[in-house]
Amino acid sequence: MYARVTTFQVDPSRLDELGARIAEMKRLIKALPGLQDAYVTWRGDGQGAVVAVYRSRQEADAAMRRMQVIWGNVAGLLAGPPRTDAYENVAHITN
Repeated sequence: MYARVTTFQVDPSRLDELGARIAEMKRLIKALPGLQDAYVTWRGDGQGAVVAVYRSRQEADAAMRRMQVIWGNVAGLLAGPPRTDAYENVAHITN
C-alpha cells in the first residue's frame, strides 16, 4: 500500500461550503485508480487534511492528474496551495 497525506487551509469564513463541495466530489474521488480508502478532516480554523491510501505508488501516481482536477473544485475556498507528503509504508491497524 501507499499513502498520500495532503494538508490544506480553507478560509474559515467559507467552511460551511467545504462539506457540500466534498459531497459533490465523492463520486470522482471514489473512482480514482487504485484508491483503497480516503478521509478528509478539518477544524474550525480552516486547517484540514486528506489521507488517501492506494494499492500501489504506481496507481497513486496515475491518480495525480485526476486529483489536480478534484482540487480545482475547491481551489476558491483555499487560502493557498495544498501540501502533499507521500508514505510508502502503510499498516491498517483497525481490522
